[in-house]
Amino acid sequence: MIDYLKELTVKNAGFDIVDRGDCQLLSELIIERTDESVNYNTLRRLFGLASYVKPSKRTLDTLARFNGYNNYIHYLKINPYEAYWSDKEKLYNIINEDSEEIIEFINKSDFKYEHALDFMISLCRELIYLNKIDELDQVFRTKFFNNRDFSYSEIIHFGNSVGILFRTKQDLNKKLLSNANFLKFVYCIHVDYSYLNGYYGTWSAYVSENTTDIQIKSFSKAILQLINFLNGKTVSYSGFELLDTKEFHPILKGRLLSVKILSGDYNLTEVYRYFDSLRINRKSNLFDYFYELMIIAIISRNFSLMEFIKNFLSNEKFNIKYYYQEHHLELYELMCLFYSYFRQDELKNNILDSEFKYSYKEVIQLLKVVINFHTDKINGEKYLKKFEEISKKLGYPLFTKDYLINYFT
Repeated sequence: MIDYLKELTVKNAGFDIVDRGDCQLLSELIIERTDESVNYNTLRRLFGLASYVKPSKRTLDTLARFNGYNNYIHYLKINPYEAYWSDKEKLYNIINEDSEEIIEFINKSDFKYEHALDFMISLCRELIYLNKIDELDQVFRTKFFNNRDFSYSEIIHFGNSVGILFRTKQDLNKKLLSNANFLKFVYCIHVDYSYLNGYYGTWSAYVSENTTDIQIKSFSKAILQLINFLNGKTVSYSGFELLDTKEFHPILKGRLLSVKILSGDYNLTEVYRYFDSLRINRKSNLFDYFYELMIIAIISRNFSLMEFIKNFLSNEKFNIKYYYQEHHLELYELMCLFYSYFRQDELKNNILDSEFKYSYKEVIQLLKVVINFHTDKINGEKYLKKFEEISKKLGYPLFTKDYLINYFT
């Protein structure tokens, strides 16, 4: 934020600060405009013409007033938006230049303001549009990704905002699939359920063979087993039994258990014991552990698993702390709707009106068509046509006309 304040100062002074004389002239101009003084040596240090010393609050307040703000705090409250625009303008000017300029700009910029993440999303999207994959690979290696602490909600937001573009840029440089930050922030987040038989399945096969990260390797192999299930092939839990999953992310733990369930090599008593231990010794919201299990229960028509999840979570107080968990709650309510219809209970949920997010949106749309087909007998032909349209687009042999008609049988 100080860098942008310096830029504003140069702009409002009307001349560049390149030597001692410029600093003396600026010092006089500051006195003239604010009735306050900033020593020219202080300005030399600030503008890099002498050894840098962090400016005092008084100096920052005076410079803020010189630029039209009440004080430095007032500047900080208003400035992030202006700084964001300025940074993006600079970036757009250099984005078609040498990649080293882009990386140098990112590494020297102080992206700590509230728009930093969206700034980086914009940059990555521009590079994808321009097919500058080598430059994108370098961006993911900058200190922005290596030195910054991200919340899981931020990672979700980034991954889904950037990942969707690879549907149109599928011929991906394999170097990017060896980039740990790309795998963490995009590949593992935007799990493209609509293209598991396309580019995303290809990615998963490559990553499963080439990554040394045990969590990402396990995640990739689990994706490949899900692809087997959707294509009517045998699902195997072999290779997962001996994994030490203690440090695995809760959603990944749920994904691995979903593979075990799809393989048929499980019983509900075993599943209940596993999740009962989570209730006692958990570090995150229980929803995270059930995320993959809920979608798998619906897709595989596993009403026993739906009943188990519903009963298990019904006594939980849903502590929705993060925006991504709102999607988890919607998925839970959708699963409960399927289970209620199976039980022939009264349907009271309007969850079908919700707009589901994220990378398996088309799969959720298809499942919503299934429940509509069975609850709205008058418009059955309309929903059958819609089901066939979505299932053709997805291309998974599991989703046949028989799947639709006999879902609850």
